[in-house]
Amino acid sequence: MGANGRRPGLWSVGLLLAWSTTVIAADASVLFVLDGSGSMQAKIGDKRKIEVARTVMSNLVKSLPANVRIGLETYGRNRKDDCKDIEVLAPVGSDHTTVLKAVNALDPKGSTPLTGAIRLASSQLREVEGRASVVIVSDGKETCEGDPCAAVREAIAQGMKLQFHVVGFDVTADEAEQLKCIAKEGKGKYFAATNAEELGTALAQVKEEVVAPPKKEAPPPPSPAKKQTLMEDTFERADLGADYEVVESDTNRLALDSGKLLIVAANPPKNIVLHKKTLAGDFIATVTMNMQLTERNRGGLYYWLDSENYLSIGVHGQCCTDRRFPSFYKRISGQENDIEPDQYKVTTLGSRELKNFATTPEVWYLQLERTGLKYTGRVSVDGAKWMDIGTHTIVQKNGRLGFGASSGGGVENPAEFDDFVVQGTQ
Repeated sequence: MGANGRRPGLWSVGLLLAWSTTVIAADASVLFVLDGSGSMQAKIGDKRKIEVARTVMSNLVKSLPANVRIGLETYGRNRKDDCKDIEVLAPVGSDHTTVLKAVNALDPKGSTPLTGAIRLASSQLREVEGRASVVIVSDGKETCEGDPCAAVREAIAQGMKLQFHVVGFDVTADEAEQLKCIAKEGKGKYFAATNAEELGTALAQVKEEVVAPPKKEAPPPPSPAKKQTLMEDTFERADLGADYEVVESDTNRLALDSGKLLIVAANPPKNIVLHKKTLAGDFIATVTMNMQLTERNRGGLYYWLDSENYLSIGVHGQCCTDRRFPSFYKRISGQENDIEPDQYKVTTLGSRELKNFATTPEVWYLQLERTGLKYTGRVSVDGAKWMDIGTHTIVQKNGRLGFGASSGGGVENPAEFDDFVVQGTQ
């Protein structure tokens, strides 16, 4: 040893690598920083922590592939109470045998100068190309009045492409906070271990981080075609106008009043109000409906091909159950298919109780979305939280959107429609 107690060869290697301008390329470079402070002499179970660390670290080194360049740094192994007792025992690029010998020769004695250890470790990897990592295994926090988190920030601020991973080995919650900070500032991960098995697991996870090829960022998804408003109607006028057609017209049951389209429910249904425009692409159609739902009343938003082929997303008062439910009805070639929530399990929608028929008119928000040949129906009581009722398939794409209401033989309650909006791509 030199007059200052340090091993001159080890410090010379550290300084040479710190100031060298030679660029070193490798698949991955890892400098392990293993705690050599006196607290590593404490026991976990029947073994000293340093003995556990030696065994686990040795197994890790033996398992690393040859294309990973490794080195070993430590602190506190030579003297007590010496905050400059930091050294590189095996520079990055050493063969595995050299690193193993250095690991097994560790005999802890001194302090925990994490800040100085981080600065020395950073200098060792300054000229390394490719992936470079510092892996710190410590059983405590800084004891030399330094700021290891600041040291990591300094390294990153200098443009060094480093990651700092930290294994906290049998540490307190307070000690763990500082070690977690090092990992966070170093864009790495923190792993906790309280015994030999957990230390092995933690270092196995570290291996996956430093050896596995970097995860390629998934390419951004193609930008969807910008949605545009294809239709919009607030019914602020005296009549429907030329954009609409009425199937089974009954002028005694149809009106525009106070900015609402009013359809009085009938049986069989009258006044299916359809927009004349057909849509070639995908769309989302939304409308509000105000209706009092009693037995056999139904109102909804239609996708209409003809009287034997259509969809209707809406709500109805179900016969003989004294309940009202959202439903998504399909009729194709005269065959019927009605999707509705289980009436005995779905008793509320948002803040609304569905157990009984309505005693007053209620506002419902209805939505129909087409994606390809799939049509999804949704219902909401506030326009914010939606319930998906289900999905139907229709092959034809020449249908038209519209509105309707039926009494089904029950009370002829009116349905009022407003705020009709269709967004999609042409």
